[in-house]
Amino acid sequence: MISPIAGIVPLNAKAFDLSVMIHSNVKGPAKGTVKLDLPSGWTAAQQQFVTAKDGDDQNLKFQVVPGQIQQRPYTLTAVATYNGRDYKEGYHTTGYPGLRPYNLYRPATYRTTGVDVKVAPGLTVGYIVGAGDDVPQSLTNLGIIVHFLSSGDLAGGDLSRFNTIVLGVRAYAVREDLKTYNARLLDYVKNGGVVIVQYNTLEYDHDYGPYPYKMGSNPEEVTDEHSKVEILDPANPVFSWPNRITQKDFDGWMEERGSKFLQSWDGHYQPLLETHDAGQEPQKGGLVYARYGKGVYIYNAYAFYRQLPEGVPGAYRLFANMISLGKSPQVAGGQGDN
Repeated sequence: MISPIAGIVPLNAKAFDLSVMIHSNVKGPAKGTVKLDLPSGWTAAQQQFVTAKDGDDQNLKFQVVPGQIQQRPYTLTAVATYNGRDYKEGYHTTGYPGLRPYNLYRPATYRTTGVDVKVAPGLTVGYIVGAGDDVPQSLTNLGIIVHFLSSGDLAGGDLSRFNTIVLGVRAYAVREDLKTYNARLLDYVKNGGVVIVQYNTLEYDHDYGPYPYKMGSNPEEVTDEHSKVEILDPANPVFSWPNRITQKDFDGWMEERGSKFLQSWDGHYQPLLETHDAGQEPQKGGLVYARYGKGVYIYNAYAFYRQLPEGVPGAYRLFANMISLGKSPQVAGGQGDN
């Protein structure tokens, strides 16, 4: 199996990493090689695998050096060679208790796209894991090293070392420590930090932000991934730096626009996007932005946790802008709110 299965490669990327997991079905020792079939001009060193018995796994790390990168899709394929035969498929076993398990096969490929995306230099990003998502792994495509915040970090760690802190999906539903130490996050924002809250469920509906808001007992979602998205304030740094965001950046989204939109919010919050399904009232509570002290607080209901692992270019460009906000000239050099 190749991991991840999709992503992006910035046009200025010098190298990126991929993992290939070898699973042996050979009864006894096995030895072979693994290479990556790459686009023309791209390189990665062939590697060797050695397993001792049936059922053994070995994880191989590849560094891929791309040649000239264009704004188009690319496919990379892992090829394992054993006993003169090539293998280009991976599988995982699935099933239910009491039923015979079965294998699901798919090509051992990695889908990527060359994307004109920039991030602020020298970013340090903290991540508060919620119910589980692949956003941190996706951020490595942007060259960002993500630091996972523990309960100890939330309770008394130096949060000021982070330019941005991102909350994983449904974090308030599964992290009691987040609720307990939420005031420290707000102090971090007030002192110049950026907090991005990804989609949360009703556990978030208790004014954990710097100003009041309401999600409601039945929060809205926009399920048609093709629903038009309107940018309400193109001059906002979320859309202007370091990438200029346009309507095109909402093309090619997967499965949905977003879920758990806010119903209402204090005037200190600024809605930045509007979207809606056919027959639905306009929804402006999916991306709300507030200056608080010297920093920025964002609630985001848009499904980046689905888009980034699927390598959706525009989602990367927009998320790159959000995590870069603390270094944006409009934010870093501007006056904050009290």
